Amino acid sequence: MSSATRAFRPQALSTTSLRALSRAKFLWILALAVIVVASIALPAFRSTVSVNSLLASLAPIVLIAVGQGIVVMWGGIDLSVGAIAGLATVVLSLSPVLPGGAAVAVPLVLVAGLVVGLANGAGVIAGINPLLMTFAASGVVQGFALLLQSTPGAGIPLPLLTVLGTSLGAVPLFALIALVVLIAAWAWMGQSRAGRYVQAVGYDQRIATRLGFPVRRSALLVYGLSGVFASLGGMAIASRTYTADALVGASSVIDSIATVLVAGIVITGGIGSLLSILPAAVIIAVVGQVITLTGTDTYYQTIFKGVLLIAAMGVYGLADRGLKIPWRLRPKDKDASPAQTRSEPAR
Repeated sequence: MSSATRAFRPQALSTTSLRALSRAKFLWILALAVIVVASIALPAFRSTVSVNSLLASLAPIVLIAVGQGIVVMWGGIDLSVGAIAGLATVVLSLSPVLPGGAAVAVPLVLVAGLVVGLANGAGVIAGINPLLMTFAASGVVQGFALLLQSTPGAGIPLPLLTVLGTSLGAVPLFALIALVVLIAAWAWMGQSRAGRYVQAVGYDQRIATRLGFPVRRSALLVYGLSGVFASLGGMAIASRTYTADALVGASSVIDSIATVLVAGIVITGGIGSLLSILPAAVIIAVVGQVITLTGTDTYYQTIFKGVLLIAAMGVYGLADRGLKIPWRLRPKDKDASPAQTRSEPAR
């Protein structure tokens, strides 16, 4: 076993994970503040129905963002998650005409997401830009879903909806699934060898290739997981809307990317913590719930996501620059030679 491979053995939290968690402290504080303010300002926000609705809307955001986050950590991006989620709702609505009914429809939804994800991974391995590959796949999947069901609004069969819409008190089933998926993915990314390979490839794919890490296999893995999680997200959307629509996942693309970037996962890959997705998703979901409860135009929600994304990028950029003191502003060391002083910026 090489020294480089030994460095990626499962171990305690990595330095990059600890740094990412530290960077997300303000996110947890902000999410808590948003919840407190909404609870005080809107009494309806504290009702059981509102909490159930909030958690139901939070589940697909978290599920799809986890898959997107894994892909971004690898150094790619997945624009097909919305189309996969829409296809999932269509397949669920067609369960009465499928041999085996709902027992076949649910696994078929997950397999469809996996196949699309693996196709994305294969295209990226073949040298196609991830942006173009997943954008093209999005068009193919969306077109296929529209061929299956061109008219939106088809209902999800009641027996299937009864299972998908199960709640434990005020907590929907898919909110619990989303939490389990988030924690499992975070632990896998930080504690398993495969997860560390994903981070290593995202940090520097060229060096990871030279060290013999399984770059191609990790591409198939991350895009496959993203496809499966997008399918789960589509099922969560269907459990909330009760209907199928091939275009229902259109907003999931910007939601997932905004959540991942607000969570502090670096868009170039390698750095970040999937656990930080939770407070970022909570902020987006709570604001959406407030907009719904106050009867404000829902278009403001899209504007808010864009502003939040820009603000997060600005905060993270300032925080990163704050860690690096320009060499001209550093206190001069009287004992340092001129040569040492000149060589300082290079470090």
